[in-house]
Amino acid sequence: MSILEIKNLRKEFENAVPLKNVSFTVEKGDVISLIGPSGTGKSTLIRCINRLETPTSGEILIDGVNICASDTDLSALRRKVGMVFQSFNLFGHMTILQNIVVPQIDLLGKSAEEAREEAFRQLRRVGLEGKAKNRPDELSGGQKQRAAIARALAMQPEIMLFDEPTSALDPTMVSEVKNVMRSLAGEGMTMLIVTHEMQLARDISSRILFLSDGEICEEGTPEQIFERPQKEQTRQFVMKVTSWQWNTKSDGTDFFGMMGSLEDFCRSRFMNRRLMNSCEIVLEELYTGCLKPCIDENDGMSVTFSLETIGDNESVTLTADYTSIDFDPFEREMDDVSKAIIKSKSHLLPADEKNRRKWEIII
Repeated sequence: MSILEIKNLRKEFENAVPLKNVSFTVEKGDVISLIGPSGTGKSTLIRCINRLETPTSGEILIDGVNICASDTDLSALRRKVGMVFQSFNLFGHMTILQNIVVPQIDLLGKSAEEAREEAFRQLRRVGLEGKAKNRPDELSGGQKQRAAIARALAMQPEIMLFDEPTSALDPTMVSEVKNVMRSLAGEGMTMLIVTHEMQLARDISSRILFLSDGEICEEGTPEQIFERPQKEQTRQFVMKVTSWQWNTKSDGTDFFGMMGSLEDFCRSRFMNRRLMNSCEIVLEELYTGCLKPCIDENDGMSVTFSLETIGDNESVTLTADYTSIDFDPFEREMDDVSKAIIKSKSHLLPADEKNRRKWEIII
């Protein structure tokens, strides 16, 4: 028997119908990612599974029991189904330890000692044992999300639901949450994940559901969905090229934010490690060895970088657009080391011979 079965699920609001007719099953140990454009019912679906939303019609069976019935014991349901929200939902007036201990005492009837032991076990599991006495506002975004995962795990759920667990995080903090989720998948935890992180979905999912307009448009393994999609709608969503862009200014550039954002984009495009490393190296040397000195010396100077893949990730084009300034920074002497590194990794050429205010770098 399936651990979770969704039958003809429909959810209506006054001005919208986010779920029209959704059916699928989940076996124990499955890791299922729900992907698709924004507004297609993904978050509504998992909120229905946890009964944070009441379905309009259809059935949701957990261990064969229909939780849509009017006599559903919601406390018992939420002991079986853990939920991790994009906004963490930690209690700010409690320590991290108390956030994990109190639900166990209130909902599971554990003693304080038992709850503390379980809390520390889960904090060790997510690498936060040393933060037990801190309050949420003393933690980074990634640490807060890991604490929220520990809180859900401490309830010993059969199923874990994740609603965009990395969307509220700075790019530099995303990887720590992803690593915890990968570890849970490796341990056999049954998970449903709403995500826009395509690399995460590809890495850890046993199955992927592509939702569109309130219905499951296509489902399959990561290989089937990302490499051989059958529906045109799925293909366009998966293969759509989203151009990465970052603007540098003389009044301050977040260099680490820029590099973290670039890495996140490269991963979302399933770029191989060699090409991704080349993109990072060329951008870093181009910025530090050529453009940063010019930016620092000239108030109001602005350069916009953009990156776009060519073909099936065969190569990429990095564009440096400096149309807002009245000289060509590339005509100045570039740092010799930076010049040699860029030359070894790419081909630099003017993209616009007319006004020479834009350069392309083929990597």
